[in-house]
Amino acid sequence: MAHQASRAYKLQLSDAGMQLFLNDHCRLCHLVGDLLSYGSTLFVAVHLLHLCPGGEMANALLDPELHQLGGRKIRHVGTSRILSDLVHSIAAEIETAGVIYSSPQVWKIFLAALLHMRDAEDAHILRSYHVMLDKIKSPIRN
Repeated sequence: MAHQASRAYKLQLSDAGMQLFLNDHCRLCHLVGDLLSYGSTLFVAVHLLHLCPGGEMANALLDPELHQLGGRKIRHVGTSRILSDLVHSIAAEIETAGVIYSSPQVWKIFLAALLHMRDAEDAHILRSYHVMLDKIKSPIRN
C-alpha cells in the first residue's frame, strides 16, 4: 500500500470561527500572492503555534475567545500528514508545561493556532509558509 502524503483534518467551527479561518486564509493568500489551499492555512497556523514555548501554547488554549470559535460547523481540510506530528508535539508541550492537565482536543489546538496566526507578524507567517513548503517537499527533515 502506498504512503499517503496528505489527509483530512476536522475543524469544528462557529460562525465566528469560520470568519477567523477565512480571514487568516485570505491574509496568507495576499502575503504569498497566490491562491492557496485551506490546508496551507491550517498548516501555517499550527506551525506558528508550534514555535511558541509550551506555556505560551497552553495560554493560547485558555484564551476565552476560543469558546466563541468552536461550533457545529464541521469542515474537513486536507493538508500534509506532517501536521499530525506538529499537533502531537504541541499537545505534549502543553502537558509538560503543566498549565492544562489533560491533553487538549485537536480541534481546540486548531482554533488556538488560528487565533495565534491572526495576531502573528507578516514576516513570521511567510517564514512558516516557506517552512511548510520545505517540509512537504522533504518530509524526512525536521
